[in-house]
Amino acid sequence: MRNVLATDIKNNIRSIRFILGIFLIVSATLMSEHEMLQKIINAGGSAEGPGWFVAYTYCMNSVNMLLFVPIAVAFAGGENTEAELHSRFFLFSYIRSGRKQYLVGKAAGLLVSGGLTAFLAMVFLLVICILRFGQYPSLIDGNYEMAVLVGRTAVSFLRLFLNGAFWALIGGTSAVITKNRYMSYAVPFILYYVLTVFQERYYQKAFFLSPRYWAASIYYNDIFCIAILAVGIFLTALIFMCAIERRLRYA
Repeated sequence: MRNVLATDIKNNIRSIRFILGIFLIVSATLMSEHEMLQKIINAGGSAEGPGWFVAYTYCMNSVNMLLFVPIAVAFAGGENTEAELHSRFFLFSYIRSGRKQYLVGKAAGLLVSGGLTAFLAMVFLLVICILRFGQYPSLIDGNYEMAVLVGRTAVSFLRLFLNGAFWALIGGTSAVITKNRYMSYAVPFILYYVLTVFQERYYQKAFFLSPRYWAASIYYNDIFCIAILAVGIFLTALIFMCAIERRLRYA
């Protein structure tokens, strides 16, 4: 499993698509939140807290950023497993590593590469927020302890990593089941959009139905968001491995 996992992660993060996924998230966030970020500059600060933290909060809760994550995280490795199964290249690593190790390695590799795409994108955004908005103080007196702000930021990285991992697994599973690598991009985006619109129109108080509230701690706290994403990852990874095993059985 270790060899399969290491190979998958190495191949995924070395690809240009991995960089494109990060770039897509960062650019979509900055463009969509431009007006809110400009308000901090125009006001010379924010009443909500230190400038860098408020700017980062806008970024990590951005509606458009969360909408693009399901597509962006699939860039690195969403289609790779399906391409490998289609070309029968899997026979080399499958025979060498064994069935269980191969399946777990594939799921873990996709999980890590998708999570890293979202994680590194938010690291870049945090650096931008600190460099550009670090000079702007809170406009009201408040007890903003740096340790608390750093802790909340660190937890957000874990939450967003899990969100990226979840949607990468959704994409990879869709590609394997449909035998179409392009479904690794289309299905996560469509599923995210449909679930979000469905909740907003028909069950406005059932926030847990919307994947937006799994990734952003707007309504629920971080523990709930992390828990629901962890459960989603576990279930999706099982389906992903079952789908691969079925393809292997009839290969």
